[in-house]
Amino acid sequence: MRRNVGLVILVFALMMVLIGGCSANKEALQEDRVAPMAPAAVVPEAKPVEQATPVEKAPAKAIFSVGEPVLEEAVKAAPAATTAAVAVPAKELYELADIRFDFDKFNLKDEARATLKNHAEWLNKNKDVMIVVEGHCDERGTAEYNLALGERRANAATKFLVDMGVDAKRIKTLSYGEELPLDKGHTEDAWARNRRAHFDASGKK
Repeated sequence: MRRNVGLVILVFALMMVLIGGCSANKEALQEDRVAPMAPAAVVPEAKPVEQATPVEKAPAKAIFSVGEPVLEEAVKAAPAATTAAVAVPAKELYELADIRFDFDKFNLKDEARATLKNHAEWLNKNKDVMIVVEGHCDERGTAEYNLALGERRANAATKFLVDMGVDAKRIKTLSYGEELPLDKGHTEDAWARNRRAHFDASGKK
């Protein structure tokens, strides 16, 4: 009986040893299976990239500004051809109006003198212009008489212009008498329009 008890104890002890060994082996196997994690690689801190300094562009100068005059640079840059294209010939800037005379007279009335003063001022500013002063009459009187009267009227206008400073070499006088009436009517109004001195500034030196 005691032998059997001892045998049971021995078997139990062996079983315990076996169980303990199995547990140890099992834990070892588990430790082998779970690979230790490698330490994370240390990534060096990224240095901030130095941004290239942008090239500063000079602000464009406005040629035209609202409410402001054109800059001087713009005026200098304007081609001369543009100015020449806009320019109007001097002789087209002023109309040399006719002057009127009373019947059978060649003396200058106040209205005619005022008109001739304006003509002289314009001619003195445009010295390259040549003019022809034409004397005209109405149809009454002989052709010879009217030619002479027309010449006196042209000469009276020319003398006034010369007295105002216009070079006499720039003026030519011509009498048409009654040959070229402005108004071909036979009334007092028509005759009044035909008694005149006409100025042709189409010629140049």
